[in-house]
Parts: sequence; structure tokens; C-alpha cells
Amino acid sequence: MNIIARDLKTENAELREELKRAQMELRRLDEMKRSFIALAAHELRNPLAILLGYAKLLSGCEESDVQAYASIIVGHAWQLKNTVDAIITLQQVDAGELTLRREATSLADAVQHIIDSRQNEIREKELTVLTILGPHLHVYADRERLALILTQLFANSIKYSPTGGTITIEAQAQPSSIVVSVRDVGIGIPPEEQPHIFDRFYQGANPLTRQYNGMGLGLAVAKALVELHDGKIWLESASHQGTAFYFSLPRVFPSDEIALSALAKHRVKMTA
Repeated sequence: MNIIARDLKTENAELREELKRAQMELRRLDEMKRSFIALAAHELRNPLAILLGYAKLLSGCEESDVQAYASIIVGHAWQLKNTVDAIITLQQVDAGELTLRREATSLADAVQHIIDSRQNEIREKELTVLTILGPHLHVYADRERLALILTQLFANSIKYSPTGGTITIEAQAQPSSIVVSVRDVGIGIPPEEQPHIFDRFYQGANPLTRQYNGMGLGLAVAKALVELHDGKIWLESASHQGTAFYFSLPRVFPSDEIALSALAKHRVKMTA
């Protein structure tokens, strides 16, 4: 009986400990949910307020001011779209619902599209954007998802670049992949923060970073999408010396493009 009593006591203690751990995990998840809702509300409210304010100004402004106000509206509309895209993408990744439509994609075209879409922010901060890209570099990627990867990394560089700074986007061809880098000359990331920089909601412990808005989802989105493409993403940085984000994607050689294009057309025909 003593042995049975001791076994029951041990089992009950283990169950209580397991229940305690489960309760702590539930509290942690509940806190994350509350933090997410608060962050999302804040990040969505700000651009919406600006959009509404300038829309009201447009309704009664002089014709000469229309273009300037419209540019501000477009810029904040892009900010709002990026936030929503990040939330939806991570939800799809978690649910296993995100599928890629890979095809031979011009890296130069994708980069130029992203730069063109952020001209308002580039002009506002008087940034110089340099591109070092070969004209015939193609990656085997989902065009929409590649655009989202570049958007998140480029937006991050714009956010942390000083006024008048330089952002450099470069691509280097490797035997089976292309490595893309997005480099800024901003505040940099201390070594102790770098292991967490791709974590969701992580915004750093550096007080300097608190002046910047954001939900801490952009880099998590970029990492998830790069890894779905069987690529890798990493960074090089130091405090006050800028940051370079790198990612690799499968390379497409010119001789492969015809075959990939034919395969894509066949798939479209089969699903039509």
C-alpha cells in the first residue's frame, strides 16, 4: 500500500506540474494575443487616420496641392497594405495554406518595381538607392512572394536609414543560387539582438529602435517566404555601422528558361 500511495503521490505531483505548465503556456499565448491586437490596432490606425485626414484636405484644396496630398495618401496606403500582407502571409504559413507558383523571374525587374513603389519615402528621406544587378539574373520563384520579400527588406532599410543615407541592393550569382543583399548605413543591430531579429514581434531592446513604428513582422515574413523557396536568409550588422540582409533563391540559367516557361504554360492549360 505504501508503494501504491507513493506512486499515486508522484503521479499527482507530475500531473499538477504538467497542469501548471499548461496554465503558464495559456497565459503566455493570451498575452501574445493581447499584444498582437494592440500592435495591430496601433499600426492600422495610424495610416488610416492619415489617409482620412488628407482625403478630407483633397476635397477642398487648391488644384496645385492635389498631387502632393495624393502622394502622401499613396505612401500610407502602401504602408497599410504591407501590414495587412504580413499578417495574412504568416497566417497562411502557419495554417500550411500558402502555395508557391514558381517561374523564371527577372530579379532586376522585381527590384525596380519595389524601388518605384517606394519613391515617396525615398524622396522624403532624401535617400540614394544603388542597384548592382546583372541584367540576366533570374530566380526560380513566385513573383508575388519575391516582391513581398524584397518589400519587407527594403522597407526595413528605409525605416532605419538616416536622412540622406544610401541603400544598396546587390545580387551575386552562385553555382546554383543567387544571393541578394539589401544594405543600409543606419543604426545597426547589436550582436546580442541578432539571434532574435527574425522572431515575430521582435523590435529590439535598443532604445533607439523604439522611435520607429512597426509590428515586428516584416523580417519574420521575409524569412518564412525565403525558406518556402528552399532558400536561406541571414544578416551582417554592427551598432552604428549599418545592416546588410542577405537571402538566397534557386537560380535559373538562360538555357532553363524556355523549359520552365513551357512547363508553366502546360500547368495553366491543365488547370483551365
